[in-house]
Amino acid sequence: MAISYFIQSKKDYAPIWIRYREGKTDAKCRTRISVERDRLVKGNTVSYRRTDGSPEHKVAIDKKNDALNIVQDKLDSLKREVQNAINITDGIIDSQFIKNIVHPTENVNLLSTNIDAFIDYKKTLVTRNTYKSYISLKRLLFGSKDEVNKFQKENVTLLVLGVDLNFRDKLLKYMNENGYANNTIILYIRTLKAILKYAKKRKVKISDDIDYFKDDLKAKKTLYVYLNIDEIKTVYNLSNLTPQEDIARDWLVISCNTAQRVGDLLLYDKKDIKGNILTVQQTKNSKSKPLTIPLIPEVRDILKKYNGNFPPQLNPNPKVSYVYYNSLIKDVCRKAGFNEYVEVLTNQRNNIKGDSVSKVVSKKKWEVVSSHIGRRSFATNSYGKYPSAYIMKITGHKTESNFLKYIDKDIEFDTDKMYQMMVNALSFKSNN
Repeated sequence: MAISYFIQSKKDYAPIWIRYREGKTDAKCRTRISVERDRLVKGNTVSYRRTDGSPEHKVAIDKKNDALNIVQDKLDSLKREVQNAINITDGIIDSQFIKNIVHPTENVNLLSTNIDAFIDYKKTLVTRNTYKSYISLKRLLFGSKDEVNKFQKENVTLLVLGVDLNFRDKLLKYMNENGYANNTIILYIRTLKAILKYAKKRKVKISDDIDYFKDDLKAKKTLYVYLNIDEIKTVYNLSNLTPQEDIARDWLVISCNTAQRVGDLLLYDKKDIKGNILTVQQTKNSKSKPLTIPLIPEVRDILKKYNGNFPPQLNPNPKVSYVYYNSLIKDVCRKAGFNEYVEVLTNQRNNIKGDSVSKVVSKKKWEVVSSHIGRRSFATNSYGKYPSAYIMKITGHKTESNFLKYIDKDIEFDTDKMYQMMVNALSFKSNN
């Protein structure tokens, strides 16, 4: 097998052609990759040499060579893709075959084509965050428009049929070595399987290995931090606060007792309250039914403090108000004395663009308090005291499996209360 690159245009900046020769086969196709004509020698890019030592010249040459390196990465990647496609085909290899590989939009059997089709199909059916996860998976597999990432360079496949168990294992290895969170890894593998199943519905041939894609994938416990009832009470009773901290404290107590995302909560108004019930529509689940949330006396007392309304914004710009809130509740919890050390997961950028490394660290509790702690606190403090279905009506979780992943399940379970609930609900024996 011989795959090569050449330029046949006489223009100074010209498109690169790819050619495959084997026996009597001579197939070629123009790629979408272009380069200066004199920079392609024997199928490879040739770097510019520095002709003087001035800093300006060095910067200019380095910039040109960086662009050439990107071109070379794309050529290497495309060559591997063509080789992979040729290795697994049992059909005729001609110029049209090569063209179908080089120009994905023209071939329904290509992975990129089917990912795009899946994303387009799902766009109006899923939440914004789910849609963003699809885009992130596509970027992981294919890089960005201007950059080929490390995984694509080493493990690229063009055809859907090439996404087999071996490909899955390479993807798992790459994500584990580069610090992807376990739940993110599971999400990406499941999404990849869903893409393949969607391709199969579109009459595209896929690997039989799809049935084994989720083997050995187990969700790990997430290290969430929450405030227990006593801690919320401590925050509620704090008195040594600045005016801004006082407002943030009130929002925090409301958040811990309504389970709402702060991005939504900060926008609520007294018109959303009727009697002791708050009725709201979650932004994240805009197509779901509105949530009805009972307001406990402590929350109603806070509302009375503001003439029946919610506390004021911390800044006229909601996005800035959200940032201030995140910072101020740390100060509130520090003044509350939440100095115990807790383990949390942090995401840190590594040297591979677009990747993050998850790391377990130990910090004081007040240091890791963030806006979502109110939502988690409500779910965790309510679990075991009320039926999960009731709690989910307030948190907005659609499945109990997702709800249970969300809370700290190591909390003490009130077996006496559960016993009494079971007696009241199930026992047919007379209590006389």
